[in-house]
Amino acid sequence: MFEMNIATRHIRSRQRQTIFSVIAVALAVAIITISMSMLSGFTSYIVDATVENQPHVTVSPEDDEDYIYLYHGLLNHIRGQEGVIAVSPRYQGDCALQYRHNVEGAILHGINPGDETKILNVKKDIVAGDFMSLTEPGNQIIIGSKLAENLEVEIGDAVTAEFPGSKPTDFTVTGILRTGTQADETLAYVNLGRAQDFYGKGDIITGVGVRIRDIHAADMLAEKIDRETNYDATSWMEGNREILNLIDQQTWFAYVFYIMIFTISGFGIANILIMVVMDKVGEIGMLMAMGTSRRSILLIFLFEACILGIMGVILGSVLGYVSSIMLASYTIPVPPEMYFGLDHLPFLITPENFIIAGVFAMTINIVAGAYPAHRASRMDPVEAIHDV
Repeated sequence: MFEMNIATRHIRSRQRQTIFSVIAVALAVAIITISMSMLSGFTSYIVDATVENQPHVTVSPEDDEDYIYLYHGLLNHIRGQEGVIAVSPRYQGDCALQYRHNVEGAILHGINPGDETKILNVKKDIVAGDFMSLTEPGNQIIIGSKLAENLEVEIGDAVTAEFPGSKPTDFTVTGILRTGTQADETLAYVNLGRAQDFYGKGDIITGVGVRIRDIHAADMLAEKIDRETNYDATSWMEGNREILNLIDQQTWFAYVFYIMIFTISGFGIANILIMVVMDKVGEIGMLMAMGTSRRSILLIFLFEACILGIMGVILGSVLGYVSSIMLASYTIPVPPEMYFGLDHLPFLITPENFIIAGVFAMTINIVAGAYPAHRASRMDPVEAIHDV
């Protein structure tokens, strides 16, 4: 195809401008792929942390009730739902924990350890002790790392739990866990039966945690449970709507930023093509006088834009991939409590990031090359030859 040959010759004839244009596109692609890898990594981390640190579906009492009575039938009903992996009943209440002269407020979670580990995989957060110690006879308690630090307690120490209307009860610390979130300041686990005895409410619970295979089906399951049982069922997506909306907003802002970056690089492509048109006026006139159609002239300059864009995309993708790997290997320490337990800059390198960046770059380059291409195709051959 002679249009491609002429386009290639034009690019080779202006090597310096070609190099700068390709570098401009490559840098834009590299910056975008790095940014997208960071955004993908952060989004993936937040979603994973959100999903792993809470049930996929939480079932609460009816609006006019504080507790769920006769809950065993409810548990069996939920276990029978399609896609349900595990169900964990829980009793949650406030209390004060005291050790010597230190007193801290805590949120006491009464759970069945075997069921709870299937819901939240709490074992991975244990930094000292054993989570399954809650199954042993006696009063055991597992507390968050910040709570343990504030109380100045260690494994084996006994803390006193108090709540208005209940009898003060001593619990032996048999585990310390760290989630990396603010929950570490108030989180405390005890056996479900011990919690029910402590609060004196009998065999009742305040909620049920549910884990399912497909986290994206949580809304449908919550709606089904809500409809069939009349209990208030909430999915993790509904409970974290603000976080998910914030991620969506960040994504849109990021795409606006990407468009701005590619537009700047597109001006470089447009500039070199306009210079080629001005420099090749006589050649364009000669081609048209020899019978070359305006469509072919248009294609010549569009091919030039595509070639420059492809070269920039390939180089930029390589730079972006190498840079992302290098940055991902470098750990930047940050306070875990401030970033959902995140202690380093997350990167998630996926083919989609490079495909999106490449499509963006090529689209902007073709648009940038459209004006000079159109200008060249509309030239009058006689005037073009006369201007040489």
